[in-house]
This record gives sequence, C-alpha cells and structure tokens, in this order.
Amino acid sequence: MADPHHSKNPSYLRIACAATAVGGALSLIFWKAFWPRGRRPATEPAVAEAAEHQQHESRPAFEPTDWALWPVAAVYVGVAALLIISCVVLMVAYPNAVPDVPRKLSIDPPGPRLETDPRSDLRQFRAEEEKRLNTYYWINKQKGIVHIPIEQAIKKLAATGVPGFPKGQQ
Repeated sequence: MADPHHSKNPSYLRIACAATAVGGALSLIFWKAFWPRGRRPATEPAVAEAAEHQQHESRPAFEPTDWALWPVAAVYVGVAALLIISCVVLMVAYPNAVPDVPRKLSIDPPGPRLETDPRSDLRQFRAEEEKRLNTYYWINKQKGIVHIPIEQAIKKLAATGVPGFPKGQQ
C-alpha cells in the first residue's frame, strides 16, 4: 500500500528514479559482460592426446579459455553496490523507521534469586520429599482419598496388580 506522504515528496521520487537508473545501468553492464561471444581458440591443447584430435577436427575439443576475472569482480561489486544503494534508499524513504522504538531500558529487572546456603536448602528439600513419600496424609478428606507411603503403595500394587493390565507369573 502506497504511503500518500511519499507519493507527494519530490525527493522520494528523485531517489526512486536514481535507484531505477542505477539498477538499469548495472543490468546493462552485466548483460554485456555475460552475453555469449565468439571465443578465440587456445594455442596449445590442454591434454597431450588433444593435439592429434585437433588436427582432424576443425573445432577444439577442450575448454578454449578460462573465465576472465573482471566479470566475477563486476558481479561482486554490483551486488555490494546494490546492497548499499538499497540501504540508503530505504533510510531516505522511511526516515522514521530506524528510531521508531526507544532502545533504552526503561525498567530495572529484578535481581537474581541466589541461594545463600545451598547445602541447607538441599537438606530441607530432601527432608520435605522424604516426608511426602513416607507419611500418611489426606489428599481429599471429603472423598476419602488418602496418600499412603510409597513402600506400602508398591507392595499393594504388586499384590493386587494394575486394573486392565495382565498379571505376571508368580
């Protein structure tokens, strides 16, 4: 969707026309550089057996020349120029796009929650886990659901089995 501010801005139109002209000029340069042309035959064959074959054939049977370095360099320079020009055009076309959000941190993050005594914390955690695994307590008193110690639960499960699961051999 076109921005009405940019369509009436003469500097934007000049930059767009200049970018189009540069793109057209680069396209013309690349087209001239890579359009196939007649190549001169090499003076020496690349392979020893090619000399005999070259006497019988009017065309060489090997690559007559290597790529010239300037078309490859022109591609690299053209791509770099295109990237730089497109960045400049975008910065001029959208001047408010870069500083649109303040980059400064506006709030202080909370400090790290460090353990001041890790051994004591681990001892306390293990004691709570042991108490939870090895004691009786109500889960839901209204429904009559009670937590039993893990050892007793394992023995009960081994004796009765899991409902819907085949029993093991005894």
